[in-house]
Amino acid sequence: MKKLTRIISILFASILAFSCANGIDESSGKVLSSSRAASEAPSSLNDLNCSTNVTFNVLYADESKNWNIWAWINGLNINYATANWPGNLKMTKNDSIFTYTLKVDPAYDLGILFVASTGSPQTKDIVIPKESLIDNAQFYFIYGDTTIYNSKEDCQGLKNASITNKNGNTVSLSVYGMASATKDTFKVKDSKGKELTVSKISATSTSAMLTLSDGNIENRPYTVSLGETEVTANITSDLIDELKLKYDGDDLGVTISGSSATFKVWSPTASKITILFYDNVDSIGTFKQLTVDAKAIGGTDEVELLGTPSGSEEMTLDSATGIWSYTLSSIGSKKYYKYQIELDGQTYYVCDINAKVCAPDSIAAQIIDIKDDATKPSSWESSYTNPFGESGSKTMQYNDAMIYEMHIRDWSRAVNPTSTGKFTEMASDEIIKHLKDLGITHVQILPMFDYAQVNANEKYNWGYNPYHYNVPEGRYTDYTFNKDGTAAVSQMREMIQKFHEAGIAVIMDVVYNHTNGTGAGSLYDSTVPKYFYRQDSSGNYINGSGCGNEVATNHVMVKKYVIDSLKHWMNDYHINGFRFDLMGCLESDTMKDIYDALYEIDKNVLVYGEPWTGGTSGVVSGATGAAAGTSGYGFGAFDDDFRDAIKGGEFGGFKVGQVQKFNSDSGIVNGLVGKSGSNKRNETGITGLALHYAECHDNFTLYDKLVYSLEENLKASQTADSKGNIATVWPNSVSDKQLELIKKQDKLAAAYVILSQGTPFINGGQELLRTKKGDPDSYAADTKGGVFWENIDEVNTIDLSFKETYSDVYNTYKGLIALRKSSTAFTNGTKSTARTLSKGVTLYNAKSDSEEYEVIFNAKDTDYIISEVNVAGNLGLGFDDSEVKFGRTGKIVTISEEDGSVKTDTEETTVSKIPAKSFVILKK
Repeated sequence: MKKLTRIISILFASILAFSCANGIDESSGKVLSSSRAASEAPSSLNDLNCSTNVTFNVLYADESKNWNIWAWINGLNINYATANWPGNLKMTKNDSIFTYTLKVDPAYDLGILFVASTGSPQTKDIVIPKESLIDNAQFYFIYGDTTIYNSKEDCQGLKNASITNKNGNTVSLSVYGMASATKDTFKVKDSKGKELTVSKISATSTSAMLTLSDGNIENRPYTVSLGETEVTANITSDLIDELKLKYDGDDLGVTISGSSATFKVWSPTASKITILFYDNVDSIGTFKQLTVDAKAIGGTDEVELLGTPSGSEEMTLDSATGIWSYTLSSIGSKKYYKYQIELDGQTYYVCDINAKVCAPDSIAAQIIDIKDDATKPSSWESSYTNPFGESGSKTMQYNDAMIYEMHIRDWSRAVNPTSTGKFTEMASDEIIKHLKDLGITHVQILPMFDYAQVNANEKYNWGYNPYHYNVPEGRYTDYTFNKDGTAAVSQMREMIQKFHEAGIAVIMDVVYNHTNGTGAGSLYDSTVPKYFYRQDSSGNYINGSGCGNEVATNHVMVKKYVIDSLKHWMNDYHINGFRFDLMGCLESDTMKDIYDALYEIDKNVLVYGEPWTGGTSGVVSGATGAAAGTSGYGFGAFDDDFRDAIKGGEFGGFKVGQVQKFNSDSGIVNGLVGKSGSNKRNETGITGLALHYAECHDNFTLYDKLVYSLEENLKASQTADSKGNIATVWPNSVSDKQLELIKKQDKLAAAYVILSQGTPFINGGQELLRTKKGDPDSYAADTKGGVFWENIDEVNTIDLSFKETYSDVYNTYKGLIALRKSSTAFTNGTKSTARTLSKGVTLYNAKSDSEEYEVIFNAKDTDYIISEVNVAGNLGLGFDDSEVKFGRTGKIVTISEEDGSVKTDTEETTVSKIPAKSFVILKK
């Protein structure tokens, strides 16, 4: 088979930084490399020297359709004579071949794809290197394949094969131009060399199906030959679970014993795996310069990833489990390894998906035990620790937690304004002091596993683009000097250790619903093609994540991988809980099994997630709400109903809630007592499994939402498009009067969340009136809401000086948290009730077996006079008039806006007036 090159489009995807609330659309696009320096790059088609004729020939495309070419300068936003999609480069058909000749500039790599004139279907992107762009060059393609062939004849013949039934008697072939093939045309041998009998064949011009009379699935893979061409046939991914090809051991990856090491990888569909060893980081290879220049992740099929191995050995397959293994008797100078995996006629150079320590960018795995001293900070405890419940000596419940969301780069820049985000800065003394003063129990940190973004790429990223699930993101270390991977492990542990020493537990935001890419853009697809992802009946990737793919947690070994990965983060890093991105893409039963497995490690572990998807999912019985565990509590879910009731929804148009327009009484009543709304996020009866919040990293900050909700801005805000983008230009300032109103609304929202029967959650900086200057989703620079946010760090960076600027707001949050933590009425108020006194006014009775508080919330624009009789009276029927009191009676609880202290009066008082946009707390 002759090839010029093969490059898969997904390798050139840009940073996948996804806003994951309620399936809001993700922004991603091509980030491609230019062949010239940016200063020399043309800005339009007119700047090109289109002097070279090249011709494209596409075979085996659907002849009932008209086909076009979309062509561009690779890495630049310049299209070749192409108008609106799907373009005007219309191919002509000649003898079943679709052809087009184009004049190109040979100084630049050429990107093309083929698309039907209707705009669908289309192929993946294909990149033709500039070196191949010689005058009158002819390029040939098989429709749907990214391989570039030299001639029509090269496109014909046998390309690949697979075993498609569990007894091994059916073999499917991709074979072109062989519609007249007979059962004697192909020869099939099993792995033991036995020639198998082809009893039947069904052939078309693009495929063939062979039926064997004596196949044996245990003797896979087969060799299929057509003349001198041979391909390997192994099972398809959909047979793996049916054949029960699974492994129950916990020693996948590298296991070091003294001077020897054993390597194991599960890849039941591979035809051959060779382990490659490297003595130093400079020899491990690199992603193709094209993709490195683009500052994106590369593809595992790029030969540049081969590097210069110091040794290689063939691994041995256990066909009963799908495990390939090799034991190295002496590690010696070998420091890194990767797998050369042969699958479906392709070769991939793959970092071990079970590795715990990797070289930068997960190009190779490191031969080291994660328990080695080189991977640990000083005084690292070998056993699991959790400040929440004193490492299991106390039994806590979810309601006892006060969760605080953080992003490493946002907070690093709070103490180092030029930082690109570092583990060590995240746990600086100044930040720790702030968190302890506020009184939170847990930090929830946005994703910090390895992103599909090379370390040299310093662009902002939330991290919702997983590449390797089991290693820390290298960009959060000084990767320039620390190239062996141990620094990332040690420094992430150091950060966690400092939080723990401050009495703060750590929750990790995890993204097991999708990976950044598929095919050669995914370590998982490169190890076991298609098995890690859900597919539709046509074999296409299902996109329930909204990110191009969806992890198949219903598959036995995928579910095991996820659980093993989570246990790794707990045992090896002492992570104390997990927030699941797009948890609705995982089965509810899978989430139950996850919680039960983690509960065995720590009875106080917190597990919860977003109970929605990012698109139409293939999951059956997804985790769209909380569920009780076999032991302990179970897994929780964010309560978007309560969120929307408090501040108004942002999907399908800009909406306002209780704190702005006192229009959500029933939602407030339900949320305060931990009841589910219409979305049924928590039907368990365990109130702590409802995560209550008014702000998170997604969408507007609470302050920004309240700015857009001001009467002066509301009309314009409500012209938002379907994605919630606001048409208003962000105001340079708000008036003192407006600011006072926003402060009252913000404090009221905080009280709803923090005093409710649920698990309270606030976004980092919410207590400081954090603004993102109106940016609704700050994962990347973009035009949002009529404003172009070029400096996204300026939008996201935490400004701790706001703590003094808005000290009254900060101290209100601090006091509310202290009050909540002081009483079981808020953390275990099983007898709590709530009801509406008047539109916008809610009476909340927080009550446990031992304590009781009343909170009267007034969301109205005017003061509320309580007209209810608090002490039983019956004027004119024998009672003293003095016993008749209108209002609510109790000991007033005051939260100081000066220092956040909480004071409870010693004497009872009857409160009859609740000021506008405020709340009053009484201890009964």
